[in-house]
Amino acid sequence: MTTGSGRAHLFWGGLFYLAFVVYGSLVPLDFKAMPLDEAMARFRDVPFLQLGIGSRADWVANLLLFIPLTFLWTGALAYGRGVAVGILATLFVLASAVALCLGIEFTQLFFPQRTVSQNDIFAEALGGFLGVVAWWSVGPRWVDWYQGWHKAKAPTETAERLAWAYIVAAFAYGVLPLDLTISGVEIFHKWREGKLNLIPFGHLPGDPAYALYELASDVLLWVPPALLWRMHAGRTSLKAWQMTFATVVVLEVLQLFVYSRVSDVTDLFTGALGAWAGAWLGGRVAGRHGAQVATASGRPGSRGINWLPLGLALGWLGVLAVVFWYPFNFLTEGAFLRERLDFLYKVPFQTYYYGTEFRAITEVFHKLLFFAPLGAMLAWFLGGVPWQWRTATGIGVFIVLIFAPLGIELGQMLLPEKFPDTTDWVLELIGGIMGYVIAKALTGRGSSSRRTGRLQQRPTQH
Repeated sequence: MTTGSGRAHLFWGGLFYLAFVVYGSLVPLDFKAMPLDEAMARFRDVPFLQLGIGSRADWVANLLLFIPLTFLWTGALAYGRGVAVGILATLFVLASAVALCLGIEFTQLFFPQRTVSQNDIFAEALGGFLGVVAWWSVGPRWVDWYQGWHKAKAPTETAERLAWAYIVAAFAYGVLPLDLTISGVEIFHKWREGKLNLIPFGHLPGDPAYALYELASDVLLWVPPALLWRMHAGRTSLKAWQMTFATVVVLEVLQLFVYSRVSDVTDLFTGALGAWAGAWLGGRVAGRHGAQVATASGRPGSRGINWLPLGLALGWLGVLAVVFWYPFNFLTEGAFLRERLDFLYKVPFQTYYYGTEFRAITEVFHKLLFFAPLGAMLAWFLGGVPWQWRTATGIGVFIVLIFAPLGIELGQMLLPEKFPDTTDWVLELIGGIMGYVIAKALTGRGSSSRRTGRLQQRPTQH
């Protein structure tokens, strides 16, 4: 990747993130007209709020929101250019960030469900400044790391990078909603409020199905890093398990200092189980890939289609139905269905606005993680299909990835206790595609396997 292409990637990333910031700041887009002079008068009187621990997370979230924005735009304008251009770019980005946060807060006056305060303006401006500092501190090295993704060809290299990226995301999620504290008094109150549980499996939901869902989610969370770390050629399953479990322990200790998060010893047991499952699966994947490489480099033999991954994918569809449709109390009355069709008219992420940032991100993770295995299993199945049938089978795979989450959401429309959402369908579709793409990258299958199949069919020339 050249310097120019690096700037282009930073530009498009910055443009996409800018759209995300503006859109996320105005959801649920409930516009209420107001005379401009009245809006200006109200904006001049925007209050400075006294923030307690409950509002601390919102303030930090606003600060963090602007850090990637100015980081990306400073890089897009300054990367690979001279000092003078870099200084001008920095000043321009800082001024634009301040103008943007003022513009967003002013525009929020026309959306009554949003809260406008001086605190938000200060947090966003500070975040913009920190983003610029972050670029000049680590930006070029971050671009080098990003370029390494394009240079990494071996599945083991890709797996190692994915593992560390996943761990960074897990730590970022683990300290949400960012109501951090080091006060002994607040930690004591956290314990008094039941947010510090030292008895394993002692605080599970009373409903067995919901308890199983909670445990399964916590186990599934730690399967990917252990699986990816195990794929390294020189790393044993025990080492991958140790690395993953150590991450679980560190994260659980850090959550002790996040006031609203529950620190539960049960997470250590579910993390250990997820790490073991991931390390075991990683060993199987690495062994299978090695056998495929050996077969491809030697004399290939004929073999039938491996139906196991397809069977696992169908079984996983059953798991998804149980997770998202329990307790199966479907209703089909006409009036009920007409009322439930309202979800089709909701703007993207409108439902996620009515709750905390932590809850919204948790739901995003759940949708992605539950559907990623489906995509991975289908990629595994497609990789074992003879190349003559691969195009038709691939079309069938993507039909499943599109319509399986759609079927889940339409099923939830019939369930009074569920909330169907087109946003969920998009997230579940993205999760399935992510699992598919990652599985293809880790198994090293693609066009090379198709070429190999064609070469096997080509007669020898004499």
